[in-house]
Amino acid sequence: MGSLDRHRPGRSAIVALAGLLLSTAALSSSSGAVAQVASPDPSGLVGTYDGHQMEMAVGLKLQADGRFDYGLSYGALDESATGTWRVQGDNVLLTSDPVTPPTFVMLGQQPASDGKTHLVLDVPKGWTRQYFDAEIGLADGRVIGGQLSDDSDAFPVAPGDRPVSLRLTLGVYEIRSDAFRLDGTAASTIHVRFEQNDLGKVAFAKTPLRIDNGNLLLERYGRSIVFKRVSASTDAN
Repeated sequence: MGSLDRHRPGRSAIVALAGLLLSTAALSSSSGAVAQVASPDPSGLVGTYDGHQMEMAVGLKLQADGRFDYGLSYGALDESATGTWRVQGDNVLLTSDPVTPPTFVMLGQQPASDGKTHLVLDVPKGWTRQYFDAEIGLADGRVIGGQLSDDSDAFPVAPGDRPVSLRLTLGVYEIRSDAFRLDGTAASTIHVRFEQNDLGKVAFAKTPLRIDNGNLLLERYGRSIVFKRVSASTDAN
């Protein structure tokens, strides 16, 4: 997925934030542990947090002015967010600045003269179709498809099959399209465009981080991220 890394926006900023957290953690461990804050008082939660774990670099800054910065690098996935935070009960709630999410746009379906079902997917420059998977729903309830290929855009649809729906996914970001309605014709060319928009920007919407003995706990990608405060200041220095 190296090519995807190069064409994903904001990679350097995310890596820089993760690096800052790791370096701050090292300085804190050498100078003594920072006292953990049990109180949900917002002023006591301001600081820089490190949530890194095996195969995952992740950092969070809660600023005194109510703003936050977040960055995560996990395998082929990089994401970041900026926005506002507030305390509600035993949770810190993150709400991102406005984000335009990636989307799939159905451009049309036309008859195909070779009797096959084709899927034409327009992707951003430098990308490959192999990042995507497709599911074609048939009228009898069966689903066919799988990972797309750069070598062929044809799907093994039998002449008697009737494709009635299409879904596309970008698995690394867990992005899944709506179900596009197809006309049931087996011999056709389906044309879809992927618009990356603010790919890699997280649209947190009052997303809770539970306060636990001064740590902040976030559930993401099936993993529990424990943010430990490594600095009471958000100053990079």
